[in-house]
Amino acid sequence: MSRLRALTLAAAIATTYSNLAFSHSGGPESAPLVTTGLDVALSYSYRDKTYSDEDSEWQIPGALMGGEAFPVEDDAALDDALADYQYAFTPDAGIQITAEAHGGHGETEFNFRHYWYLQQWRLSAGTVRLEAGQMAAAFAPHSNWHASRDAYSEATLTGNIFWGRSLVDRGVRATYLNTNWTLGMELWSGHSWLADNGQAADVFARYQWSTGPVDYQIGAWLLAAEPEQRRDTRYFGGHSHGNVTVTSNDAAFSGDVQAAGLDLSASWRASAHSALTASISLSQLEQDGDVVESNRQAGLDSEYQSILAGLSWRYRRHELAGRVESINLDNTLSGAAAVLVGQNTSLDNPRGTDPERTTLSYRFHYNPHLTVRTEWVDETLGGSGAEVEQDRWVIGVVLRRVFR
Repeated sequence: MSRLRALTLAAAIATTYSNLAFSHSGGPESAPLVTTGLDVALSYSYRDKTYSDEDSEWQIPGALMGGEAFPVEDDAALDDALADYQYAFTPDAGIQITAEAHGGHGETEFNFRHYWYLQQWRLSAGTVRLEAGQMAAAFAPHSNWHASRDAYSEATLTGNIFWGRSLVDRGVRATYLNTNWTLGMELWSGHSWLADNGQAADVFARYQWSTGPVDYQIGAWLLAAEPEQRRDTRYFGGHSHGNVTVTSNDAAFSGDVQAAGLDLSASWRASAHSALTASISLSQLEQDGDVVESNRQAGLDSEYQSILAGLSWRYRRHELAGRVESINLDNTLSGAAAVLVGQNTSLDNPRGTDPERTTLSYRFHYNPHLTVRTEWVDETLGGSGAEVEQDRWVIGVVLRRVFR
């Protein structure tokens, strides 16, 4: 039995057991799952610097990259704009369709990336939810990112390297909820970058509770995927950087991917107008398989370990926040063509530099619909024979509005 099938079987057993084990705690949520309406959000930012080389693929040395992990640019640009439309058949069933727009280099791209059906059943032991369609993964806080929804204007290093910025795929999600617990399982059909041409599954569990003025949450997750000929298609067909057209490397990965993580957060309500929130996420991703590049093949054994920690303090309309990220990249290539494959792909990291980033942010929440944010980003990435260190400033606005 493959590891993916074993994980799927374990998820089904664990979900069934958990429904029984926690049947006496809490009750179903009172709020409806779906309400007919439109939820729109937009993020627009200016950055004073981009990465040093705009005329080639953006690769973080030592990591296989793809999906929607595009670099930032030194200009004013639309980070993203979202329009989420929900239609409720009943308070417990409906559909959601999400239209997205992304900007950059004077161009704006539109697509309908999410569309899925939602259904829930309210039981005495809790609430059971079923979702099916093309949707974003929900197992980890960094598995799905949009600038207009997130506190920061840039995706995490973990999101870019592990998931291709956001894991969006066709699949099914089953979730059980009660007062304290959220237990879930997701099955994916392999239309995302992570599990391209293959399949994937994940299980997750979260427990939240309060002690006086402090709210806590702890979560854990496991994921397995079996990609087949997974390629970096970000620049397929050519991607324009001003007057320069960039094309993708032809390297493809086939094999097994396994990942696991732990997420913890605590929020202290210091007063009716202020709160201090701290969070930390620990993640590990392993890849075992083969990389084929220009008819050359090498075996790949990778282990990536990520630490992401954040702290924020909000007082009325003002918020100060900081985030620190670090990823350890460990790759072993084997076979007669190992050296050439490493040099011709993003796996080559001559100095063994591990990506690191620190972000400091000030946000002014003018009202529930408008936020102005400034950020200072300092990061270190590997490079061709030398480290690439950069700090940049970001200033932008976030607009949000819900129409019911």
